[in-house]
Amino acid sequence: MTAVVTILFGTPIILSLIYACGVAMGSALLVFAALYFIPSVLATTRKKKIDLELPFVATHMSILAAADIPPTRMFRMLEDSVTTPEIASESNEIVRDVEILGDDIITALEKERLRSPSSRFNELLEGLVATIRSGGNVRSFLLDSTRVIMDYRRISAKQLVETLAAFAEVYVELLVVFPLLIIVMFSVMALIGNGLGGFSVTTMMVFVSYLIIPLCAIAVLVMLDGILVEE
Repeated sequence: MTAVVTILFGTPIILSLIYACGVAMGSALLVFAALYFIPSVLATTRKKKIDLELPFVATHMSILAAADIPPTRMFRMLEDSVTTPEIASESNEIVRDVEILGDDIITALEKERLRSPSSRFNELLEGLVATIRSGGNVRSFLLDSTRVIMDYRRISAKQLVETLAAFAEVYVELLVVFPLLIIVMFSVMALIGNGLGGFSVTTMMVFVSYLIIPLCAIAVLVMLDGILVEE
């Protein structure tokens, strides 16, 4: 199709075929990259959301365990939670494996541990499996796990504040100081009357204003989106 279109516009056949092959290979690479990276991006996003919900879920599980509620019923109650939808989905899969597929709770927890993208949630499930197998105190285990998760949450919050402070400095330098320096430099160049690399000062100012600065802003937003998760 690309070759036909380029031929209609008067392009030589050889160049049309080369162009068509280039477009086909480029499209194939883009599709492959999308299929390869999109699942990883979705899994990373889901992992962050699970880690965000985990302190509240661990506290909830500790309270349920203190009331001597068995693990299966515990996860059945968690799957109805609207405040922690990601872990509710994980709990739904555990309950499904037990009640529909006929697995015991240990097998269901191990399966979910292998499926879940969150290493923190995996550790909680692994510890819960070990406690149930050994006949240990589930309530004590969940209380200790909740303390560890809360400590990790506090450390993560502190690191996030430090990261945001670093991003604030990058934002000021990249999108406030840099444009001012460029404008001053171009103003001096305009007074001198020289361009750069054959381009006029006006062309370079338009290039920086409408391409470089917006791209820098988009880069900062993408980096922020990579470390932040919707509450």
